Amino acid sequence: MAHSSRRITRKDLRQPDWFQVATENTLAFYRLHPAKVLAAGAAFVVLLLAIWGWQLFRERQNASASGQFAQASALYQTGRFREALAGFEKVAAYRWSRYAGLAHLYQANSLLALDDFDKAIGSAQRFIAATQPDSLYRQVGLLTLAYAEERKGLFQSAGGHYGEAAKITGPFGATAMLGRARCAELAGDNNAALAAYKDYLREQPASPISLRVAELEAKAAARPAAK
Repeated sequence: MAHSSRRITRKDLRQPDWFQVATENTLAFYRLHPAKVLAAGAAFVVLLLAIWGWQLFRERQNASASGQFAQASALYQTGRFREALAGFEKVAAYRWSRYAGLAHLYQANSLLALDDFDKAIGSAQRFIAATQPDSLYRQVGLLTLAYAEERKGLFQSAGGHYGEAAKITGPFGATAMLGRARCAELAGDNNAALAAYKDYLREQPASPISLRVAELEAKAAARPAAK
């Protein structure tokens, strides 16, 4: 059943609307507390100026970092890693720019190319700290860190970071699983290596790694007989 709309009376029309009430209340408050109102207004203006200044600062940082990053990337692509490192260091100094984090990743890769594993590990850790959890960037950073640790012979630590990278949904999950298996084998833990290789084969069933799995299984089967 339809309901008829409420009839507006003359009394309703005489009632002040919300804008009028709000305006009157504001003016009344100002008459009672003029200093507080002026202080609040000044604070609001300062806040707006601070936000505008910060945005302008970020834009300038991004503009400067962009040019430096392009130059350093060109050096990196041509294999001039030491010169590229200096360029990426300048980019990283623009810490509030969007390029600063990427500069740490390229630093790590440049240092890996120069076999400076300690510094590569540090740069990779700085890049990871600038990434979001479970992101593609975090997966790439963990892989870079794990590879640097593997090159240095820190197989257990590398295996752990490969394992973290494998848990992130992304295009490098299989690569991370293979790295974890490889580091377990290099660390002498054949049982862990075998389990990790099998995890990898579930993702890549046609991989020739199946031959390595067969070898490890044969070793595991022969060990009790040798005793």
